[in-house]
Amino acid sequence: MIEDRFFYRTYTHSSSEIAKKLWFFVHSVGWFVCKPTYDVQRDRLFDFQLKYVVSGKGKIEWHGRIFNVGPGDIFFLDLNQPHRYYADPNDPFEVFWVHFGGSQVEDYFHLLDINNTPVYQFHNLEETQELFHQLFEMFNLRQVGHEAKASAVITHILTNMIVMRMKGGSPQSLLETPTYPEPIQQVIYFMENHFIEPLKLEEIANEIMLSPYHFSRLFKRTTGYSVMEYLQKFRIKQAKYLLAKTDNSIGEIAEKTGFSDQSYFGKLFKRFEKQTPKEYRIAHKAITHQPEHIPPKTDTNDINTFVQSKGLY
Repeated sequence: MIEDRFFYRTYTHSSSEIAKKLWFFVHSVGWFVCKPTYDVQRDRLFDFQLKYVVSGKGKIEWHGRIFNVGPGDIFFLDLNQPHRYYADPNDPFEVFWVHFGGSQVEDYFHLLDINNTPVYQFHNLEETQELFHQLFEMFNLRQVGHEAKASAVITHILTNMIVMRMKGGSPQSLLETPTYPEPIQQVIYFMENHFIEPLKLEEIANEIMLSPYHFSRLFKRTTGYSVMEYLQKFRIKQAKYLLAKTDNSIGEIAEKTGFSDQSYFGKLFKRFEKQTPKEYRIAHKAITHQPEHIPPKTDTNDINTFVQSKGLY
């Protein structure tokens, strides 16, 4: 019977408290070969879902837009928001999926700009399908350590998505070192050569003749940093060098690295480095500037006296 080729296999899981605290944790995994009538529509569920299309076709309705999906596509949904996905009745899709949560999922979701584009096309289909199949089998077999291993696999998938995003969806191997597009390299060069100045987003965006809004989205998608975050981290990097290598006051270093307010510099440094500028300076110099051990100078007269007293002449 033609119905025999359709199947729905799901493994549900109640995550341990340690998994919820430390890792991405799984609510359920599934492997579906969908019927032509497969159609899921929700106003709200909870947590997040990744779906990988093995074969066939379908559609996603997300934020009032419709996205086509096919073999090699992943779609990433925040199930707390209204969503719908359904199979193409003429070529229904086969999918692996995982429903999961974790303290960092929302950060990945925003970094990947999923609210704008929930669908990703992968070019290394065998690797991606194998990762989802591994997840499915982990909760089928439930071997020791499967929660930790599942978290590692989900991290692998999301990391691949981030790299693809930074490459602009390039089909190049994920093992290659990505280079930033020329406009982004141009802006980075500008910021790193003018970081002492009170740069504003509009001024930086003007370097490549883009509106601040479009430039911000392009920069974040390409580098993973917001524009001002990149600039602040570069300034902190320069400040760390000056703290370790010079005796300039903290106020002078703040000024030399583009911070007009020493108090703000201190707060930002503490937020990024988990210690104050003074603590960083003390710790760094304690490590790198310890005096070498020099043995005490010995008076040759003392040696002669010792030798004579022992009758060694």
